[in-house]
Amino acid sequence: MRYKLSIGLILASILVLMFVAVGAQQGQGGGSGDRDQQMDRDYDRDMDQDRDYDRDMDQDRDYDRDMDQDRDRDRDYNTTESMDRDQDRDRLRAHDQDKDQDRDRVQDRDRLHVTDPASLRDEDIYGSALMSKEELKQYRNQLMNMETEQAREHFQIQHESKMQERAQLRGQDLVPPGQGPIYGGELMTVQERNQYREQLRYIDSDEEREEFQARHQEQMNLRAKALELDIEEAE
Repeated sequence: MRYKLSIGLILASILVLMFVAVGAQQGQGGGSGDRDQQMDRDYDRDMDQDRDYDRDMDQDRDYDRDMDQDRDRDRDYNTTESMDRDQDRDRLRAHDQDKDQDRDRVQDRDRLHVTDPASLRDEDIYGSALMSKEELKQYRNQLMNMETEQAREHFQIQHESKMQERAQLRGQDLVPPGQGPIYGGELMTVQERNQYREQLRYIDSDEEREEFQARHQEQMNLRAKALELDIEEAE
């Protein structure tokens, strides 16, 4: 009886040891699987970070390239703008020089050189239509009191500038001595008519004056046609 009991205990111990061994093997197998999964997750995370980094680097390179292109465009624009400004300045300087020369020629040709200013007619005075009777009288008296031709010239220059300012402020026509009506004048503004008259004063030769007037007439004819109007005045 004791012999059978001992064998049973031995068999029971062997079974217990086998269960323990199997459980241990299963536990070890489960731990290895978790580690593999964790490694896979870590690897995927690292790959995502690498992709994000590469994407950020690409965006930075694109941004730097765009900035370089913008700087190049700005530099080209500034260079072109500077050249345009220089050219405009040169043209204005040349225009001013030509205008000064023209003004000198006008002064020599257009201003009156008279020995008796008291005999001046009203229509011979620049801007007479903008002056009162008292101003016309005062103009003659001041001109009479000038002892030299140079003083009279300087006085007339100041008078012309004053009349031009007055015409602009009042919005009135300023007709220089010797000029008549303007072809198509009714289709022009006061400023355009005054500008036309001053340009006409600067022309020396008859040939240039005829060419200038021909161009003006062509422009007025085109304007009248566009407005469906007839031109009544002619110079």
